[in-house]
Amino acid sequence: MFTSSNRTTRLASFTFAVLMAVAVNGSMLMKFDSVATEASIAQAAQPRNVAVLETVTIVGRRI
Repeated sequence: MFTSSNRTTRLASFTFAVLMAVAVNGSMLMKFDSVATEASIAQAAQPRNVAVLETVTIVGRRI
């Protein structure tokens, strides 16, 4: 009787641990995906600024 209940308890504990691991990792992946999607949409909506720099000539003394 004790062997059967011990085995059942271990199986239930292992099943619960796997279920919790899947739930936590799945929610983290879904959150990461939503943040990445929002960031890419926000980045695409920004206007493209192009900076034009003047040409600079540096004249120095050779030693």
